[in-house]
Amino acid sequence: MKKEELIKKIKEINKKAFTANDLKSLFPNDSRLINTYIKRFKDANVITPITRGLYMITNDTIDIEKLATSSYYPSYISFESALSKYGIINQGLYKITLATTRHSKKVTLLGTECEYSKINKDLFFGFNLMDGVYIAEPEKAFLDMLYLVALGKRKTNYNEWCINSLNHNKLTKYAKLFGKATEKLSGKILGRGI
Repeated sequence: MKKEELIKKIKEINKKAFTANDLKSLFPNDSRLINTYIKRFKDANVITPITRGLYMITNDTIDIEKLATSSYYPSYISFESALSKYGIINQGLYKITLATTRHSKKVTLLGTECEYSKINKDLFFGFNLMDGVYIAEPEKAFLDMLYLVALGKRKTNYNEWCINSLNHNKLTKYAKLFGKATEKLSGKILGRGI
């Protein structure tokens, strides 16, 4: 396998990040030598490791949020990251926070910490695809955060949250699905009219 072949095939499948298994399916005749090729291309600075077992073409551009949601599937951006995007909280973040139905974990992707927090499968809804990135609706990010607070897995100062733009009907509808602790906390915050 030559460098030009690798780059051409990766561009054809339109994947910014790829694994050894991706290369094995692209180059079935070379499948036994894929790990050797990966080492050779890393040493020659043709590919760059993103995280363990995940690579990209060196000097290619990659959207870190797209990478974060696609590299640990299923997941969507929520909690502090989504709340910050929507202006509900106004703190700068140096990491990406995501909801997943898989195990909670933290990984660093291209120098950015990504924190995946497990939520119940029944709560895996209320997000949209925006510019190729799955992101929670504002109301869902609000409740996702309160869900973790109610479980004792997050701390926050919700007295500083700007919640005026939230759809209260949607919040009430969604909150019922989260259980009593989250629903009660949501009602308490919304009752203050913060």
